[in-house]
Amino acid sequence: MSVARVTSPRKEQEYLYLRPIGCSKSPKCKAIAYAQVLDDTIATICRELPKAVAEMDLPDMTGMKLGIKEAIASKQDILSQLDQLIASGILDAETALLRAYKLRTEIAQLQAQFAQLPPVNLRETAQTVSIPQFWLDLSESERRFYFREFIRQIQLIRQDNRWHLQVQFIF
Repeated sequence: MSVARVTSPRKEQEYLYLRPIGCSKSPKCKAIAYAQVLDDTIATICRELPKAVAEMDLPDMTGMKLGIKEAIASKQDILSQLDQLIASGILDAETALLRAYKLRTEIAQLQAQFAQLPPVNLRETAQTVSIPQFWLDLSESERRFYFREFIRQIQLIRQDNRWHLQVQFIF
């Protein structure tokens, strides 16, 4: 599909249409109004996303985040004790440096793991984005961001002069 911009002469109003690129029909397939596709996409998301998220078996993110934070704190605590262990003669300087390096590496890995976790509860987010007004209040770039977060593919299935929309979510 390609997006075509159409304006009326001497008017500032702009209309967007989606045109099929590889239409083999004669006469060629008609363009579809972008606004209609957007409205149908939003309606489908509002209707289907809460169902899709409800069917998912989501792990307890709060527990996972807490576990990772505790592991990081524990390793930072050990890291802070290394100077005392050197001073008391339990560790030599070289061993302490190796241990500090290993601890910092483990902390960095845990922080990377923590950063990959979803920042919020997916069920709550799905409820929020299932409100049509939420989508209408977003700018076009914000809308595209949320589409990429939740949607793998949007298919326009055409049957003669009618068409319907099919949304495939990422999860």
